[in-house]
Amino acid sequence: MEKHLLVAVSEDKRALYGARFVGHFFSNKEGMKITLFYTTPKPPQLWENERSHETVAQQQEQARQYEKKGRRALESGRAELRAHGFKDEQLESKLLARRYSKVMDIVQEAHMGLYDAVVLGRRGLSWIEEAFEESVTKGILEQEFTFPIWMCRQHDLERRNVLVCVDGSDESLRIVDHVGFMLRDEPGHDVTLLMVDTGKSAEGREPEAVLAKSRETLLANGVPEERVRNLVLKGSNVIKTIKKEAEEGRYAVVAVGRTGAGQGLLQKIFMGSVSWGLFRELEGLTLWVSR
Repeated sequence: MEKHLLVAVSEDKRALYGARFVGHFFSNKEGMKITLFYTTPKPPQLWENERSHETVAQQQEQARQYEKKGRRALESGRAELRAHGFKDEQLESKLLARRYSKVMDIVQEAHMGLYDAVVLGRRGLSWIEEAFEESVTKGILEQEFTFPIWMCRQHDLERRNVLVCVDGSDESLRIVDHVGFMLRDEPGHDVTLLMVDTGKSAEGREPEAVLAKSRETLLANGVPEERVRNLVLKGSNVIKTIKKEAEEGRYAVVAVGRTGAGQGLLQKIFMGSVSWGLFRELEGLTLWVSR
């Protein structure tokens, strides 16, 4: 089955972290399709009393400049992916005039295109903070993310393998299923299933049972058993325990289900407390989040 990723780009070179990660992480590029996506900002609105031949011409010229920037960003993304071995026929570019906000346009495209994941590349937190503030002003707090999101910072290219954090929840099993689908034909990366034992496991969520179910989900996706490792670590602080293992194990990806919600605005509309904390803490790797 084809794997189809939506990779958001912008004129900011740091947005290419997503394309760079995809190109480097996957050694087996057969059966993959990448759609590079860019939405052009809206030119400043003209009120009726401001409209003239000159102001309309200025607005149209600004729209053309936005489009040129978008096409350059898309071509930069294509060049990055081609440099890592993707063929032109595997790459599609989409440039759309912004309809709502940057985030909402990405969300709508992701829903309509039924992509396997949305890939975002940025050096730090500012893009997401700015983007979600924009979405708040558009009144879209009720929007739900039904697709996995990959958040790519500047990547340490020497890192390998995937650390999947599991806790027995439905969200946890969904991220395991996603990892299995993406990695079944990717022998260059092994999978470690990590259960953090805080001593407060609910009934049916004992480490052995959780890991067994998660392992079964990976194997059902076609990941060979020899590429799967189980790991139980005791710790009262889940985020710190995961971070320590991610650094010591030099993983390329940490994958986590979005369970629960944090207290802040961004946490409530984007991800749960653990995944949010990992995004703030982890560096040099990519975070995969699924709900």
